[in-house]
Amino acid sequence: MKKWWLMILLVVGLFVPATVEAATVDQQFEQQQTDELESNVPTTASTISDGVKVVLSLVVVVGGFIVLMRWLGSKTQVKATQHMKHLGGVPLGKDRSVQLVKLGDQVYVLGVGDSIQLLDRLDAESMEDEQTESLSLRTSNSNAFLDTFKKQLAQLEEVRKKS
Repeated sequence: MKKWWLMILLVVGLFVPATVEAATVDQQFEQQQTDELESNVPTTASTISDGVKVVLSLVVVVGGFIVLMRWLGSKTQVKATQHMKHLGGVPLGKDRSVQLVKLGDQVYVLGVGDSIQLLDRLDAESMEDEQTESLSLRTSNSNAFLDTFKKQLAQLEEVRKKS
């Protein structure tokens, strides 16, 4: 029974003419002229306020974007552990390198390429001792080089003075 009422209302709604009150062309033209006269006088205060609104909305949008990115970054940031530390690496070619990673009291030498392979495992203490020794060798070598260089310069000066 309800279906019949819906069908009847649909048919009546489709075939009953809709009456729309339309204005004449003259009335529309007069209305358009009065609207243009009212809105044709822009003020400098309105243009300044529009500019301020644009700048403020830009600041709100950019500021909101920055706050959102920082919040998302803090939520997705992986907390760095104190037990694992990247000590450095040396590139060997395209997409190939050797990396040193300190994990606890061990230093791992990793080969990185298509896959990651463990090349060697060292003690962190021995690694630190070797670093201090190499640093002292570098400074002593540079001092030895400077001493030798100064001696050679002195010898050259003596030879030139004699001749």
